[in-house]
Amino acid sequence: MKKSLLIFLVTSFTCFSQTVKEIEFIRSKYNLDEINILKENIINSNTLRSNRVQNYLNSNFNKSLEFYSGGIKYMIYDVIDNSPVYISTDNRLSALASKTNTLYPGGSLGLNLTGSGMKVGVWEINWPLVNHQEFMSNSVSKVTVPDSSSPTPNAELHATHVVGTIAAKGVVANAKGMAYESNIVAYTASNDAFEVTDEGSNNGLLISNHSYGVPVLNDNGELNVPNWYMGCYNSTAREWDQVSQNLPYYLMVTSAGNSGLDSYPNGLLAGIDKLTGNKNCKNNLVVANANPTVNPITGVMSNLVINPSSSQGPSDDGRIKPDIAADGTNLFSSSSASTTSYDTLTGTSMASPTVAGTLILLQQHYNNLNSNFMRAATIKGLVCHTALDDTSNIGPDPYFGWGFLDANSSASLISNASSPNPTALITERTISQSGVNSTYSFQVTVNDPKTLKATLCWTDIAGSSRDNQLNSSTRALSHDLDLKIIKNSETFFPWKLDLNNLAGPAIKGENLVDNVEKVEVDNAIGTYTIQITKKGFLSGGSQAYSLIVSGFDQVSLSNSQFSQNKIAVYPNPVNDILYVNSEVNNFTAYELFDIQGRLIKKEIVSNLNSFEIETSSLIKGVYMLNLKSDNGVFTQKIVKR
Repeated sequence: MKKSLLIFLVTSFTCFSQTVKEIEFIRSKYNLDEINILKENIINSNTLRSNRVQNYLNSNFNKSLEFYSGGIKYMIYDVIDNSPVYISTDNRLSALASKTNTLYPGGSLGLNLTGSGMKVGVWEINWPLVNHQEFMSNSVSKVTVPDSSSPTPNAELHATHVVGTIAAKGVVANAKGMAYESNIVAYTASNDAFEVTDEGSNNGLLISNHSYGVPVLNDNGELNVPNWYMGCYNSTAREWDQVSQNLPYYLMVTSAGNSGLDSYPNGLLAGIDKLTGNKNCKNNLVVANANPTVNPITGVMSNLVINPSSSQGPSDDGRIKPDIAADGTNLFSSSSASTTSYDTLTGTSMASPTVAGTLILLQQHYNNLNSNFMRAATIKGLVCHTALDDTSNIGPDPYFGWGFLDANSSASLISNASSPNPTALITERTISQSGVNSTYSFQVTVNDPKTLKATLCWTDIAGSSRDNQLNSSTRALSHDLDLKIIKNSETFFPWKLDLNNLAGPAIKGENLVDNVEKVEVDNAIGTYTIQITKKGFLSGGSQAYSLIVSGFDQVSLSNSQFSQNKIAVYPNPVNDILYVNSEVNNFTAYELFDIQGRLIKKEIVSNLNSFEIETSSLIKGVYMLNLKSDNGVFTQKIVKR
C-alpha cells in the first residue's frame, strides 16, 4: 500500500541575490523579542513531544524509533492516546510543465534566471549525498550539512532526489534542477520549526519546502492518527502559523501528502479530507501532485490530471487546501546509490521542491526589478493568482487548490507590474482598524474584453487550535479581510468552497474562512472599482496584506503607492546600454556601485527625465544604481550579463 513520502526544504537568498544589507532590512521588520519567545515555546513543545515518544519506547521494547517498510522510512513523531504517530518521506519535464524553463537563459522571457548566488535550505528525514556529481564544482560541493558532525554524512535517496529537483546543475540534462545554480544547506527534520525560525530571524530566510508529514494510514494499513486529525487546525498547524506570523517575509512550502487513495471513517466526505498537521496551516503553500502530459520538445501541455495518490483537502473549516499543484509524477533526479546514479520517483514530495525552486527564481526576478523581495503573502498570492485552472473543476477545488503552477505567467506579471505603463499590479499595504486606511479602493479600466482578476492574500495571525475536535467548522481565520470588484451596481465576489456541498463546484460569495481571496470577472470591459475592506477586530490595530491585479489596461491610483513604477530602468539584466525614464522625476545625477559598495561611475545629468547609461565596459555581475532627483534617491539593483 502506498504511503506518504516526506521531504522538506528551505530557501534563503545570499550573495548576489540577498546581500547583507537586504538581510538586515528583512530582519529590521521582525520583532526579535517576540521571535525569541516563540523559539522558547518551540523548544518546550519539542521537549514535551520527545518525552512522550521516549516514554512510549521505554514501555514498548518491541518498537523502534525509525524503520523502513516498502522502501519508505517511518519515524515516530509523537504519541497520541498512547499510540505512536509516524511521519514518513511523502527533471526537466517538471520544468517544462510549470514553464520554469521560460525563466532560464535562452528562455522565451529573456530573464536569464538560474538561482545563482541563492542559498536553499532543505530539511529531510536524512541527509542528501553531498558529493553527487550534480552538486560538485571544482571538487567542492554546493551542499553543506550544518547539523552533521561529518561534511559527508550517510545519505538517503529521498533527500538526494529532492535536492536534485531544486539544484542539480544538469550533468545529466534531464535531471537539471529548477534553480540549478543555487546552493543548498541541508538539515535533518527533528528540529525543523526552531531551525526555520532561527534561519529566518538571523539570515533572512525567505522560502522553505517541507515535503514530509503524517500519513493517514501506517505501514499496516491502519489509522496512523485519530480520525479528528485529518483536516484539523491542530497545535502543529498553529505553531507553524506562529512562525509565519513572526517572519512575514518567510513562506513555508509543503507537500500535501500521498494518502489520496487511503480511506478512513467519519471524514468530511468520502474520498477527500486527508490533510494532516501543518498541511492545514493558513499561511503556508501546500502543494498537490499533478500528472500533466507534456511534449518534451515543445513543452506544450496536452492533458492535466491530478495524481490519485495526492492527498486531498479541504481543511475542516472549508479553507481551500491544497493551495496549488505541480508535476510530481515520475520525476527523474539524483539518487544516493552512487555519485553518478539517478532515479525516478513519484509523490507530492517531488511536486513541492518543483514549486520551491521556482519560487526562488521568482523572488530573484522581483528583486532584480525592485531591489527588494516579496513578502510571503505576496509570492503566495502571486502563484495562486496565476495558477492554471484545471478544466475538470472551474475555480478552486480540494484536489488542485487554485490550479497548476505557471512560472511563465507569474514572472510575466512581475515584469508587467514593473513596467512604465503597468498592465498588472503588485502592491503591499496595511489596513487599519479605523481611520483613512480602514478601507482601500481604486479604479482600473479594461479597453477590450478580457478576464479582470484580483487576488488578496495576507499572513494571518495564528488561530486557536482544534485538537480532539472532529470536523470542526469553526473557522481558523483570525483577521477577516474582504475583496470585491464593483462596476456600477454590480458586485463581483471571490471564489470559495461550499462546505455543505464539497462534491460540487466552487461558488462565489463572501469568503469568511480563507486568507487568499480571488475575484475574477470574465469578459470584463469598462471601468471597475477594486475594493479592500475588513470585518471585525484587528489584533494590534492593523493587518498587512498583498494585492495582485491583472487584466486591465489603465489604473487610477489616488496615492503615491506606485511612484517607483513611474521610474523605468531597462533592460534588466542589461548588456550594453541601460535606459532610464521617469514620468514624474527630473534626475540630477546617478551613481553606480558594485556589489562590494565600490563606486564604479557617476554622472550629473542636469534635470533630465530620461537618459542612457553605457554598460558595455562593465564586467558581469550585480550593481546598485542610485538615481538622484529633487524628490529623493531611487535605488535599483542592476544585473550585467
